[in-house]
Amino acid sequence: MMERRLYRSHDKRLFGVCGGIAQFLRIDSTLVRVGVVVLTVFTGVPILLYLLMAMIMPKEPHWSYASDGFPMHDVTYSGHARMNDLDQEIDRLEKRALVQEVYRLREELGKYKGL
Repeated sequence: MMERRLYRSHDKRLFGVCGGIAQFLRIDSTLVRVGVVVLTVFTGVPILLYLLMAMIMPKEPHWSYASDGFPMHDVTYSGHARMNDLDQEIDRLEKRALVQEVYRLREELGKYKGL
């Protein structure tokens, strides 16, 4: 039996968190989105949890569509291709920002080592 993992989904409105939870639970993503909206209106807590999960959950790998029983996305669809390019650009910018942060932290540590 293949292990199920929680990923941010390609079926996304904002970050893919609700779509990923829906795929993990094997339910319709609309139900998860409605649940999040209702809980947010009454408690406000899901906003913080949603943002934390968007930062923590890994993106869904492209190969996971083959085994989860959900229909595969049409790769020839130009909107999906543009979203894929956008995802790759976001990944590249995130990596670049992390590298810049590492250099900045090294400089800060260098200042304190000199003291």
